[in-house]
Amino acid sequence: MQETIRARVDTALKNKFEAIAKSQGKNSSHLLREFMVDFINRHEEREKRRTETLLAIESIEAGRYIDGEEVFAWLDSWGSETESDAPECG
Repeated sequence: MQETIRARVDTALKNKFEAIAKSQGKNSSHLLREFMVDFINRHEEREKRRTETLLAIESIEAGRYIDGEEVFAWLDSWGSETESDAPECG
């Protein structure tokens, strides 16, 4: 199902938008739909990253993290005769 959205914009903005849409072989409605989808996708991705960041901060504050030096030592051991197991969260 499709619905119509109306927005008041000044004439210069409308004319520029329509000219850009035309230059891309699209009408302004099609281009606006693309912009709305892109805007929503970017918003959802930002919210996802924000949530993941807050969870990561909670984990760090609770002491659930691996020290960087332990990770580097583990990586340095790769391929050697003394290769170590991956470090575990504290």
